[in-house]
Amino acid sequence: MSVDYQKLIHGYLDDSLSAEQQGRLNQWIKSDPGHARQFASYMMLHDRMRSELVASESDAAYVMLPDESRSTGWGRRSFALASTACVLLLAVSLLWQTVDAPSASAAMIQLNRIIEATDLPMDRTFLITVLESALSPKHQDPNSPERRRPPKPSLDGAVLDVRGSNQFVLSRKTAQGDVFVTGRNASTSWAVRPDGPVRFSDDLTRFTRDLPGHEDGLPIHHLHDGLESLRTGYHLELMPKEAATRGSEGDRTMIAIKKRGFRGADRVEIRYDESTGRISEMRFHQMAYGPHQITLTMTAIEDRVLPDDHFDHSSHHEPQRAVEIE
Repeated sequence: MSVDYQKLIHGYLDDSLSAEQQGRLNQWIKSDPGHARQFASYMMLHDRMRSELVASESDAAYVMLPDESRSTGWGRRSFALASTACVLLLAVSLLWQTVDAPSASAAMIQLNRIIEATDLPMDRTFLITVLESALSPKHQDPNSPERRRPPKPSLDGAVLDVRGSNQFVLSRKTAQGDVFVTGRNASTSWAVRPDGPVRFSDDLTRFTRDLPGHEDGLPIHHLHDGLESLRTGYHLELMPKEAATRGSEGDRTMIAIKKRGFRGADRVEIRYDESTGRISEMRFHQMAYGPHQITLTMTAIEDRVLPDDHFDHSSHHEPQRAVEIE
């Protein structure tokens, strides 16, 4: 423990900390269970010393009393010390919770700002980078339904265009280097494979299976709904400004950790401009994608207004291509 935090703890015991110092101490306690134990030890030692001083004063009154009376006095002090220890443990627990409350409140305010920025009438383009990919434990069996489906084109290096809450274009490359495009406009979803007919459907979810997150209600193409799901299914925490080392000076990072019992990526990191709420990068850890669990980043490339027909399949293939409805 550094001298700095020793001073903060002593200041807490003396009830002389400022609000800023209290916040620093709270953050230090919450950052490591070992810190919380050290803090509890200081508290218990402080209380024991105070109890011993009180006991010493009481002993003077008991010095001429019979042995039975002294034994009773010692028993009372032991019970008081044990009770104090329980109270201290409860106090540390409550302190831990009070640390979460203001932090969660600040994170929720920032999340609202991010959502408002994504709702602005602007088309957004992201570059997807896959950092890790492994078979999910429940799909280790080669005969599982997901394993029997044709493999999806790699998401690594894919480009995702997003408009509003329900329109997107996802452009990937197959192992042979051919372009495979799927998308959705306001009325249909569609797929333009490298060969064969173009397929489209009135079912808007028909071709969203090519995007990770649809299985767990955390769709990466539907930024508004995906961010809204963080409110209830995740613990939110703002990283200190100095921790946001990448990007511009105004960037900040929010961490979302999935709560027990909820679906979705295990962890979501959002790097954004603190003044505007504009997302610079999102990172999803251990997100379901077919039979795999993947970790990926979505890096913002450009905000712009794309042509109105960009989200129609006709903009992504030759006019003579056959088109079939599903």
